Amino acid sequence: PRRIGDIVRYPHTVKSHRHIARLLTVAGLAAASVAIPISADVVPVHAAGLGPGGEFHPLKPQRIFDSRPASAVNDPSPGPKPLGPGPAEFNIHLLGVGGIPSDSGAVLGVVVNFTVTEPGASGYLEAYGKGAKPTDRTSIVNFVANQTVPNVAIVRPGQDGDLTIGLYGQSGTANVLVDVFGWFSTSNYQPGVGTVDPGSRLIPVTPVRLLDTREGVGTANNAKAPLVAKQTIELQIRGADGVNPGPVIDAVPDSPNVTGVLLNVVGITDRPGGYYTYLSLLPDAPPPGEDPTTSNLNLIPNVTKANLVFVPVGADGKVRIFNYQGQTDVVADVVGYLKSGVDPNTRQGRVVPLTSPYRALDTRSAREGAVALGPGMAEDWSFAEFASSVMIGADPVGKQMGVIGNLTSAELTRQYASRPVASYLTAYPGDVDKPFTSNLNMVEGKLPVPNLAVLKYSAANNLVRVYNNAGLDHYIFDAAAVVLDD
Repeated sequence: PRRIGDIVRYPHTVKSHRHIARLLTVAGLAAASVAIPISADVVPVHAAGLGPGGEFHPLKPQRIFDSRPASAVNDPSPGPKPLGPGPAEFNIHLLGVGGIPSDSGAVLGVVVNFTVTEPGASGYLEAYGKGAKPTDRTSIVNFVANQTVPNVAIVRPGQDGDLTIGLYGQSGTANVLVDVFGWFSTSNYQPGVGTVDPGSRLIPVTPVRLLDTREGVGTANNAKAPLVAKQTIELQIRGADGVNPGPVIDAVPDSPNVTGVLLNVVGITDRPGGYYTYLSLLPDAPPPGEDPTTSNLNLIPNVTKANLVFVPVGADGKVRIFNYQGQTDVVADVVGYLKSGVDPNTRQGRVVPLTSPYRALDTRSAREGAVALGPGMAEDWSFAEFASSVMIGADPVGKQMGVIGNLTSAELTRQYASRPVASYLTAYPGDVDKPFTSNLNMVEGKLPVPNLAVLKYSAANNLVRVYNNAGLDHYIFDAAAVVLDD
């Protein structure tokens, strides 16, 4: 992307860089990386009669890999995996497990949650389709010794329907867990007999805050109170109004075709008690006396932590948020929704994963000027050249609504030596006011903080704006998929 320059105080610097990414076509065919001239009037591929492809199919969350010997799942050699500065990679199988179809011609991409647990040293996890190693290193999970760290990602099956996982860092070992939440279909996918839903499109939105228990936003009777142990609250999704600068925003359509929502959920455990807990997001409340069997956000005492969640919407248009124990404040920002019943001859909302993750920007690099984003500042990134360089075979993929990938705060430092700093990053379209939302929260001196992000482009020129609240922050964005538009 092209860094346009900081909105406030920093000198404007304009840098133009060509980034060529490779795609798996919606017909399920692999394509090579081909450079093409930048053009303002790129013709969309298959503008008419496109058929299905790029639709999301939710699955009941299920663990599809666990390397721990006591609870091993789909690991022929259970045990901690090597971690080191050199190649430390292993493959896991994606197709035909956890509800993912076994037909390689039907699966375009998969939504999974990676968890690194019991690491013996600091490092990071990278994942990509077998045989499609990224040109530059990318990361999904960053960790330090003895921590358990999860993150959601969109990945594409590679050769043999496998995914390659790499653990890089200091010498040691770590265990890896992988849970599946859903998958994206190709044009070749044929719903089976009795299947009603052929899948849903993903519609990115300008981020909007739907819930903040600290402020009484989105709570019953506007109550300002944390969730307590075993409490489940309801959050209206269909027809929900969001809180942003300016007039009230209709965040999600009031339509039965809204089948799911993408929420950036933040758990805040600074209340008394010091409990370890987790949050689970569900379409329906758990049965009385029963705890959910899966979690979306694991929390330790005195932390503010975010995670992007794909969650189906219940029949009543709501989702439920469950807190396991202690007192936990919860914030939820909607970044997109899933919509069924879309005309198959349209492109809007089709998700097409890249053949491998691509490091689109890194503010630490000389290419981006090696300048951290300052306190209370925002800067624009143009994804126009990136978008026009994304290919299906030898053809440009055409117009896009946005990009999905891993946004990481790489390093937060103090502005003033005597003042400790904590901050947050907010990414949003470059043609709107800054929303009352956040993508991730970070504290100085801690490990890099990653979170999957849906970056909606500005309508005219594919701009994404990134805001840093405090301190000096370097950040990274690794693109994983693009969202098509008509």
